[in-house]
Amino acid sequence: MCTSLSYQALDGSKFLARTMDFAFELNGKPTFLPRKYQWLSSFDQKTYSTEYAIMGTGSQFGSNYMIADGFNEYGLSAAELYFSKAAKYDEEPTAGDINVVAEEFLLWALGNNKSIKELNENLKHVHLIDSDKGVMGVNQPLHFIFSDTTGATYILEPMGNGLVLQEDKVGVMTNTPDYNWHKTNLSFYLGAQTTNFQTKKIGDEEIEPLGQNGTFRLPGGYTATDRFVRTAFIRNAVETPKDSDEAVNSILHILDSVTIPRGVNIKDNGKSSYTQYQTVLDLTNRVMYFVPYGNRTVYSTKMTDELIQNQTEPKEFPIIQTQQFSALN
Repeated sequence: MCTSLSYQALDGSKFLARTMDFAFELNGKPTFLPRKYQWLSSFDQKTYSTEYAIMGTGSQFGSNYMIADGFNEYGLSAAELYFSKAAKYDEEPTAGDINVVAEEFLLWALGNNKSIKELNENLKHVHLIDSDKGVMGVNQPLHFIFSDTTGATYILEPMGNGLVLQEDKVGVMTNTPDYNWHKTNLSFYLGAQTTNFQTKKIGDEEIEPLGQNGTFRLPGGYTATDRFVRTAFIRNAVETPKDSDEAVNSILHILDSVTIPRGVNIKDNGKSSYTQYQTVLDLTNRVMYFVPYGNRTVYSTKMTDELIQNQTEPKEFPIIQTQQFSALN
């Protein structure tokens, strides 16, 4: 369970953001992966190398750092989201091409492509393989959202027809069902509005609105369908921020509407699936903003030229997981 959206400010700053909703503790933190970072494919044990530096939410599993969301030095960004019972991968590898498990796909995508256009051209040489050799012992069902500095937003949903990018004009993605289903489902919520409904005569009685009633049709649950509708509505309705600072604030407010507290959504195994963190990626200024569950402080890490040119090893940025307070007296 996760929610992701693309966004932009009036000054032209472009963003990709997400909540990471999961029961398995990922222990993700802001992480920098340098140019020429080498990683070992879980599927075939081949060594791959990234061309471009990556900043994202990372965690080390075995010998590899895994990235669940992030951007590279050219502003191509991505996030992986759960796609339960819908993801379909290749049964067998394709000789001469790149064959990886789904949770390693973003290492290749962000590490070797400058833009969505370039990604689209190179996808024909990449295959996601149905294998249990991934870091969690089973290949994760995933789909992916991409955005770059042009503001273009595309999704990739492996559903048995290869790796094909589809434009996401809504600018939102959640989980199963697939994007086209969610897009069609929006038609049932066209009655939601930001303004009040007016007085209406029913029979001989004048019924007057009591309080704010325009958003009464918005769904309030934490299902993927509810979160998609709610995020699409709020994203479209909020005041457009003037610059990147205001945009980060606005995006975090949007994400708060679908953030899942621990204990609200319990899986069949008794574990709580909750929002482990929120991430806002500023693609224009190459800044990552990170909010962990246990501490509402907004952390930021900037991919500077110095970092790109001089950092040759992966670098984790430590964060405080317990709530911090700013005392006023």
